[in-house]
Amino acid sequence: MSQMQSKLVYLVDDDKSIRRSLQVALQTAGYDVHLFHDPIMAFNATRERVPDIFLLDVKLGDISGLELYRKLLADGVDSPVVFMSAHASTSEAVEAVKLGAFDFLEKPFTPEKLMITLGRCLELRSVKAEINTLKAQVEGVAFLGQSKLFQDLQSDIRKVAGTNSSVLVIGESGTGKELIAKEIHQQSRVAKGPFVKVNCSAIPESLIESELFGYQKGAFTGADKNKKGYFELADGGTLFLDEIGDMSLAAQAKVLRAIQNSEIQKLGSEIIAHVEVRVIAATNVDLKDAVHKKLFREDLYYRINVFPIAAPPLRERKSDIPVLANHFLREYVRVNSFQTKFLGTSAVEALCAFDWPGNIRELKNVVERMAILGGQTLDDRHVPKSASGKQIKDDRNNFVGFSPSLKDYRNEVERAYIVQVLKQTEGNISEAASILKVERTYLHKRLIQFEIKKREYFL
Repeated sequence: MSQMQSKLVYLVDDDKSIRRSLQVALQTAGYDVHLFHDPIMAFNATRERVPDIFLLDVKLGDISGLELYRKLLADGVDSPVVFMSAHASTSEAVEAVKLGAFDFLEKPFTPEKLMITLGRCLELRSVKAEINTLKAQVEGVAFLGQSKLFQDLQSDIRKVAGTNSSVLVIGESGTGKELIAKEIHQQSRVAKGPFVKVNCSAIPESLIESELFGYQKGAFTGADKNKKGYFELADGGTLFLDEIGDMSLAAQAKVLRAIQNSEIQKLGSEIIAHVEVRVIAATNVDLKDAVHKKLFREDLYYRINVFPIAAPPLRERKSDIPVLANHFLREYVRVNSFQTKFLGTSAVEALCAFDWPGNIRELKNVVERMAILGGQTLDDRHVPKSASGKQIKDDRNNFVGFSPSLKDYRNEVERAYIVQVLKQTEGNISEAASILKVERTYLHKRLIQFEIKKREYFL
């Protein structure tokens, strides 16, 4: 059964003879079996590798199989569990099923019955994985992976999703911080409520209060109707404050009060309204350092940093690159009604050789470019040199780095010049637009497109 060879089973039983007999049966069927007599050792082993299936005896001495199962669930391990026992009571069997166990086998049982049960276990796990993949494709997202880092990330999400705790997602640009926030929301108690995203760096400082809390008609010139703010729109759901490190200190104070008291007050209104909002914040800067430099409020930092989650950069989870690249390719083909395209082995190897400073977002862009340029099968010839891990030498045989496209080079130069002018004008957008001879609205769009943060030009 070669298809079973990679399937890992953790067998936990304090009876040596039973462990041995079941090991032989499982290995004969093609399973990879790890044996444990101590439930704590089995639990600790999941920190290194999570099995496809747990096979647990109910009676395990000081710690029962049910207690071990509860501990695994609390730690975010969701592998299917099959319990077995010769002396278990009906109440124990019922409790195991209520906790979510896949099955309960009464000893003695035949190897055939065990294999049928484990086979159904794997089918269920496969169906769940397929549903998650299809869900990601339908929604156009890519919260996918198979690396240990990604599994740890999923575990952290499962642990915090069911609580009301504030979460701070930390990571480089392009690592999927918004996807993490959405996963937390979808697994939370307020999953049926709204998920509202706020890009704190894209809202001008003069508008941040009205955008977050809303305003009453007549509150200021141009306020010709009542408007709900993001906190009110997220009532009963989740508010995702992206790039919260770019929020002004004045806005930070108002956000802190809203989170602490679950209350908001619209501009121009004397009414204080109650809101129930789960707050998830994200940043790609060191907020602790920003607190030290008096650029971020210490009290707000501790309020939002109840449960920090790190979004790992793509260069640290390279085993996920093939999964993500194939997903992006399938999605691009589907959206554009192209004929089916495939990533060849050489293309995958070239993609895996690159460090991806732009992380998942950069990988997505590169795969789309490959889909446009290539035929049915994409190989390393279709991988842009800037993303192939290949370096270019100049006439003196010196490495000069990666070769960007003309568009990428032009954008890089434009971005650097905008930052330089903003530094000269000390962050004055109108003055910078005048020097650059562009409309103020155009400059705002480029700030968002190039992800230019205020700290780059005005500190």
